[in-house]
Amino acid sequence: MPDLHRSPFLLLVTLMTTLASHAAGAGDPTPITTNDLLRLRTIRDVEVDRLGRFAIITVESFERTGDVDEPIRPGDCATRRHLYRIDLEDVDASPRQLTFGDRRDSGPVLSPDGNRLAFVRAGESGYEDGDDAGAQIWVLPLGGGEARQVTDLDEGAGRPRWAPDGGSLVVESRRSLAEIIREDGAPTWGPTRPGRIRHDEDDRVRSEAGGVRPDPGGTLAEVRAWLEGNTAERNPRLVDRIAFQGEKAIEERVRLRQVYLVSLGEDAGPPRRLGRGAVDRFDPVFSIDGRSVFMAARSGEVHPDEILDARLERVDLTDEASSTVFLETVGWAFVDPIPGPDGSLVAFKGRPTDEPFYRGTRIGLIPAAGGEPIWATDGAALDVDEFEWSNEAAKILFTAANAGAVPLFAASPATIEPIELVRLRDGLPAQVDRFAVGGDVILWSESSSANPSVLRLLADGTERLVFDANSWLAERQVVRPTEGWVERPDGRRIQYWQMPPLGIASGDSAPMILAIHGGPSAMWGPGTASMWLEWQLAASWGFGVVYCNPRGSGGYGEAFQRANHQDWGPGPASDCLAVVDAACARDWVDSDQLVVTGGSYGGYLTAWMIARDDRFKAAVAQRGVYDLATFYGEGNAFRLVDWAFGGRPFEPRFRELIERNNPFDDVADIETPLLVLHGEKDLRTGVSQSAMMFRALRDLGRPVEYVLYPDAGHDLSRSGDPVQRMDRLDRILEFFTRFVTAKRLRPSSPTPTP
Repeated sequence: MPDLHRSPFLLLVTLMTTLASHAAGAGDPTPITTNDLLRLRTIRDVEVDRLGRFAIITVESFERTGDVDEPIRPGDCATRRHLYRIDLEDVDASPRQLTFGDRRDSGPVLSPDGNRLAFVRAGESGYEDGDDAGAQIWVLPLGGGEARQVTDLDEGAGRPRWAPDGGSLVVESRRSLAEIIREDGAPTWGPTRPGRIRHDEDDRVRSEAGGVRPDPGGTLAEVRAWLEGNTAERNPRLVDRIAFQGEKAIEERVRLRQVYLVSLGEDAGPPRRLGRGAVDRFDPVFSIDGRSVFMAARSGEVHPDEILDARLERVDLTDEASSTVFLETVGWAFVDPIPGPDGSLVAFKGRPTDEPFYRGTRIGLIPAAGGEPIWATDGAALDVDEFEWSNEAAKILFTAANAGAVPLFAASPATIEPIELVRLRDGLPAQVDRFAVGGDVILWSESSSANPSVLRLLADGTERLVFDANSWLAERQVVRPTEGWVERPDGRRIQYWQMPPLGIASGDSAPMILAIHGGPSAMWGPGTASMWLEWQLAASWGFGVVYCNPRGSGGYGEAFQRANHQDWGPGPASDCLAVVDAACARDWVDSDQLVVTGGSYGGYLTAWMIARDDRFKAAVAQRGVYDLATFYGEGNAFRLVDWAFGGRPFEPRFRELIERNNPFDDVADIETPLLVLHGEKDLRTGVSQSAMMFRALRDLGRPVEYVLYPDAGHDLSRSGDPVQRMDRLDRILEFFTRFVTAKRLRPSSPTPTP
């Protein structure tokens, strides 16, 4: 584990980066502008052929689709994802585009011989809740020829994985519970509608078989048949499950993930479902000998909404309908099985489910025939994200958030603790997103304080840059942050980063934004790609920025993440305000011109703080949680209330605790000018709480403004309509300029949009 205490080297780096930021103003810098969002390209997937000769990557970009002679408006720009091939043996090679058009191609997986590429292709329009039912699996011959579609499943398909002989794929799709009941019979859990003795599909099938004619004015059986027919058409929608909210739409029907075997021969029949019953099956992968498929599975005995545990199963391809459990432990979720190079071991991810909000994911190894797992990492210290087998025996590569970085680690049961392979870039924490291994090559996409998306390679101990997705940034002036730590009275240390405004001269002062992350278990660092342009844009507008990881954040171990249990407000808020106090010690900070913003939980903490502290001249609360009881009812993340506070809003012994942590209960104490932003279709936190905040403040005669984004969900700032994202960026900064004075640097000529 890295030493989290500041070293003399880091102090030197801090001094150098501060001087570099101030020197930027000496010339004529070209600042980041909002239009630059449309120029950003992001590497989303990385795949390497097994010999390390070439790579396939997915690049996300934006395309202007509206009238270029008119001001750009929401809906005038589309998100594209295309596949590229890069020769890794030629250091001067440039990426060659493989797919084109108004598509979103992703999830590339090379065939074992490296001659074909399976990938997921989605069109512009998708499933009503962002889970694109139109996405299907395609296969592209890399030696020449057109891609062909190999699946046509009703609910779409994803996550393709090749058989060792290249003759078939396993893929994931979804299937409605009603269809599974029709094929496999009723599940073992009882009907969820009160007073029913059979599941809905049982009733419908029996009615049809008995010749019952639907009639609203007929017999009881005919009335029931008519009512069931209406709900079958989802008009009206009948909700009988607790997790009925998706991200942007109601999901009253249970759709379970299923695994299908897709044969690729010319005489191949339709995809065949592996395993039976009302079981959620996912993460499929072939065994090394190709005779069976490993997968993760959830539910079977209880309703899938009511279980967090998951097990590992194996399906023998000579008996596709049955499955064998080879790892299951009560109180654990085991997912993502990956057989090792020789097939003797299967690596997987495991996580205890007793405290879902705080437990870290760890990597385990188990014999392919089953047995007791051996743990290669400790979830109390690191929460594993992506992982893959190394080409070295029994060694696993993985990523995990850690103290502002997302390093690439190597671990095995033989090592005392994981070894960092990649952590810093130019002296600051970087973040590894996707990575892949082939031959002696490790390839990864990386974001850092200097660039939100590049592709790097490590081979024979030597690292090099392979592809810069945003080479145009060489034309822009970028501000580097400096690192700091704050000691808290309870002994905790809070890590933060501070960015000066672009081009600030010695002796000048500027306003500063406190930016607060969501989660609350998220983690920010200098390489956080989703915030990179937002922070640089604020600097170009003349704002300094400070951001931190208060108690409850990820990246510092389970104990730190659990430190905000039953304390979403006072503890984390005091951490953030202590960071502001420390940041105000910089000469350039005007402590009379402070503003604050945050999204999701950060919106919660923004509202909490301005009800208790008047140092901020303005605030922007984005897609926030403001009333925990309402959040329990309208948000699909409703379980956070129980997990984070140990009880639910309607339980008397927890009611007072939850009310003490409600920003809305203190709305009358808010005097700070507030802008409230929310997506109209946000079902993760729910939208009515933002309306409650606005209405109450307006009713009290307080300075408040309310902005709703049509058709936008919770992830507006990360994956929403590109022009709505631009609107959000400008709207936040424009609101702040009404209450503080910032010196904005403008480019010498307008920056083009795509």
